Amino acid sequence: MAGQVLILCATRLEMAAFFDRNPAGFTGRSDKGLTVFSSPDHIWDLVISGPGVFNAARALTVYLERFRPEFILHTGMAGMFDSFGLHLGDAAVAVTDTYIHTGVDRCRTGRKQITVPDPEIMQSRPDHPAFKISRGRPDGADPLSGPAPHHGAYGYQMPLDPLPFDLVAGQKETRQGVYTLDPDLAVSCSDLLARSLGCRVIQGPFVTVSSITGSYEKAAVLSQAFSPVMESMEGAAAAHVAALYQVPMVEVRSASNRVGERDKNQWNIKKAVQTVADICEIILKERI
Repeated sequence: MAGQVLILCATRLEMAAFFDRNPAGFTGRSDKGLTVFSSPDHIWDLVISGPGVFNAARALTVYLERFRPEFILHTGMAGMFDSFGLHLGDAAVAVTDTYIHTGVDRCRTGRKQITVPDPEIMQSRPDHPAFKISRGRPDGADPLSGPAPHHGAYGYQMPLDPLPFDLVAGQKETRQGVYTLDPDLAVSCSDLLARSLGCRVIQGPFVTVSSITGSYEKAAVLSQAFSPVMESMEGAAAAHVAALYQVPMVEVRSASNRVGERDKNQWNIKKAVQTVADICEIILKERI
């Protein structure tokens, strides 16, 4: 019997607090090489997909070939962009998730390049005024205020031009890797978590990458191009498969680090993992 809710997460580390809080609360079974954990009352199943878009797509496909949950809760840790004022351990609900590598690159045709702050600024903390880049900033400040910008930092155009075909039939946004998450689920989860979590919860666009952003400069490029709240390595892949199987999905993540910050001493994985467990428990209790 399938659970009414499928929790999909990339790694066991991200679900560590959830496992710790339920030491005897679920059982595991293997199905076509996939381990599925289930609650005794069959309210939920949990699948650990493995990191990255290919593992996420494969795991979710295997599960949905056999089972049909009411909805998918895709969760885990993520890197946060500073533009939205989140703190480590805060949570965000995806409105859209974009796989940034989808599209047609035409940067050599004379098209305008992404503008980013001086690389020297990126050596400072991301709260420097020149790093505050987001079209979604509530204060409306000029995202490129500060030192003189330069052009073409990475030699490519972002976002890419659309593909000439839909990746999901009838969803033209997928030509640029953009997946719209179930709006009703997103609103319901946001409202519920805002009332129940002991941290800030916001909604906004996410981005999915296959190469983890490792510099403030590239983080600024992504921020200007996509105005994202968070960066992960699986969200868009899960959204793609969910769309193909027509199963509603909500993506909720907790911030473990700042995008571009590779100093793990500045991360807070422990706090993020606790928030992930809180997210799951609250949503499973209400089942929206």
